[in-house]
Amino acid sequence: MNITRIEFVKNCIFISVFVFFDQLSKYFIVQHVEIGSEYLSFFGDFFKIIHVRNTGILFSMGSNIGSSLKSLFFLIIPIIILVFVFYFSLNEKNRMAKISLLLILSGGIGNIIDRLLRPLGVVDFLDVKFFGIFGLQRWPTFNFADSYVVVGITLFIIYDLFAKNKKN
Repeated sequence: MNITRIEFVKNCIFISVFVFFDQLSKYFIVQHVEIGSEYLSFFGDFFKIIHVRNTGILFSMGSNIGSSLKSLFFLIIPIIILVFVFYFSLNEKNRMAKISLLLILSGGIGNIIDRLLRPLGVVDFLDVKFFGIFGLQRWPTFNFADSYVVVGITLFIIYDLFAKNKKN
C-alpha cells in the first residue's frame, strides 16, 4: 500500500466517524421529536434542542428557489466541490489543514445525505440564544454537519494565516 492509499483510508475513516455521528444525531431527532417541537432546553432558554427542517443551505438561504435550481445549487455543485476538497485533503501534509478539510468534507457529506434521503429537508436541531447580536435573538438552528463545516473553515483560515506569516 503506498502513502496515497494509506491516506485515503485514514481520510475515509475520519469522515465516516463524523458523518455517522451527524446522521445518528439527526436520526434520533427525527424519531423522537416532532417537526417544530422543542425536546430539551438548557440554561433557561439559552440552548434548545428542537426539530426543524431546512430546505435551503446555511441558515435557510435559498429555501424558496425552484426545485431544478435547488438540485444544481444544493447537490451537484456541492458534490463537485467536495470531490476537489477530498483530492486536496489526500495531498495535504499539514495536520491542521488536513483536519480542517476533512471536517468540511464530513459536514458537506452529512448534509448532502439529508438532501438526498429526507424530502422534507435537512434536519436542524441545535438552537442557541444570540442576545440580539447582529439583530438576531436566536442564531439560526443548525446541526452537527453545519458545525463541522464552520469549524473546518475556521481552522483552515487560521492555518492559512499562520502559513502566510511563516513565509513572510
